[in-house]
Amino acid sequence: EGGDAAEDFAVWRARALAPQPASDDLLLQAWCEVRVRHRIPITYVRHLLDGVGLDLLQTRYETFDELARYCYGVASTVGLMAMHIIGFKDRRALPYAVKLGVALQLTNILRDVGEDYLDGRVYLPQEDLRKFGYGEADLARGLVDPRFRALMDFEIARTRRLYAEAWGGIRLLSRDGRLAIAAAADFYRAILDKIERNDYDVFNRRAHLNAAEKLVRLPKLWWESQRT
Repeated sequence: EGGDAAEDFAVWRARALAPQPASDDLLLQAWCEVRVRHRIPITYVRHLLDGVGLDLLQTRYETFDELARYCYGVASTVGLMAMHIIGFKDRRALPYAVKLGVALQLTNILRDVGEDYLDGRVYLPQEDLRKFGYGEADLARGLVDPRFRALMDFEIARTRRLYAEAWGGIRLLSRDGRLAIAAAADFYRAILDKIERNDYDVFNRRAHLNAAEKLVRLPKLWWESQRT
């Protein structure tokens, strides 16, 4: 079954990267038109597909550097492509987009620790699990204890640093697109606060913001995004 999935993905990847999509594939036809119109580098598309393809091959990551490369592939590339649609001042914006993408994907990972484990995946770096003495047997039990809280504190602090370092890049975007990116960063960063308020129980409680919580944050976000 895994082999079939990998084979199907390889076929679709080749179609997605083809200079001219098949005439019967309306989705790829539309995507190709957007990519050409906004001059989105094909390299970003390759990196995105490489990152997505990793989920067919790899279920564990030894180091944070390995995990960060995966996060770049599945998330930062999306931000880099979106920047070409939104518009940006110059290439100084690119490293900010990379950091924001990694932060967003790390937030997903921290929120979904329990769900991912049930799917057979552990994205938390193995080196970090060993550092805090928390093993996969503990993950299987959904154990929230001082070791797990310390581990999550460590991961959350690192993710928050990435959000802080990425925020300055918003001023390098076109004004019309700043609010959308600022909102994505702020809403996801707030999930980290929710994880803490849920006493780090990412096994039984899903950390998220509801519509009202998002709406109330928008006026401040608009002001901050426009004045940078």
